[in-house]
Amino acid sequence: MVLRFLKAGVGLLLGVSGALMYTASWQRWAGACAWGDSESPLCDMRQDHRYDFIAPEAPWEPIGTAAQLAGASLLVLALAYVLLPWALTGRRPGVMVGVVWLIGVAALVSVGVATLTSGLTSIVVHPVGGDLALFAWFFIPAPLLIWFSLNSRGLAGGAGIALVLSSPFVAAATYGIGPYDARPWWEAIRGTLTATAGVLLLADATLLGLRRPRTHIMAGRDTDQEAATPR
Repeated sequence: MVLRFLKAGVGLLLGVSGALMYTASWQRWAGACAWGDSESPLCDMRQDHRYDFIAPEAPWEPIGTAAQLAGASLLVLALAYVLLPWALTGRRPGVMVGVVWLIGVAALVSVGVATLTSGLTSIVVHPVGGDLALFAWFFIPAPLLIWFSLNSRGLAGGAGIALVLSSPFVAAATYGIGPYDARPWWEAIRGTLTATAGVLLLADATLLGLRRPRTHIMAGRDTDQEAATPR
């Protein structure tokens, strides 16, 4: 029962985080780049890194509330990540893995707060911990998410894989690379992957709830049969 609610809660948080990130991406690209279009003059300009809203660097030009939405998305994701190892694998991670994972979560919080504050003030705010926090945020999640996925079963494993694909390292090495600087709508892809992981965990929680009653019914039948068997 506890695991079921844990999976559902983490899945809901992942869905909220993904929706916020998608909305932030819409703020940047809507009206400048149609989906799949990256060749118009306005779209070329919007790909410049000065419009990046996740952990922005100077010179930076904020667009709408993209940074605020992205910062909120990262903070909700950090809240989900605190309990994610249990939700994916059904058990507590080892001490070393847990410590490294919490370092990554702390770095994610630092980047999320810096992104949110940058959006609220329209001034570049660097994460607490500086480059070390950025390094941990960028490199820690992907390998540990792979580890959690390998130790998960069914839909939980699929959720882990979706989160691996949404990680900063994978995004920067693949779908985040554009013809100029940033690929149009790449943050929306990341948000969609995060939300997909949430949907898979919610589905896994639902299936877990359906399996438990059936198990109890079958156990009850076995007990009745044993009681009815002549000795």
